[in-house]
Amino acid sequence: MTYYARVVFETNASVAERHDDVSAARCWIEAEKNASPGSFRLGQIFERITQVREIVATCDSNGWQSP
Repeated sequence: MTYYARVVFETNASVAERHDDVSAARCWIEAEKNASPGSFRLGQIFERITQVREIVATCDSNGWQSP
């Protein structure tokens, strides 16, 4: 399965990476959050199923939430 992790910063700039599993995507978001705690706004993990993207998990300054 392919997962996409996206981090959005306070300036609305964003960065994304492709990962082979949810755990790797989650670790990458955590690393981005820890590297820029003042500007981190949101992290999301998407599961790509054909042309549809389903949100698997969301992280904000309060921690992780499942959809």
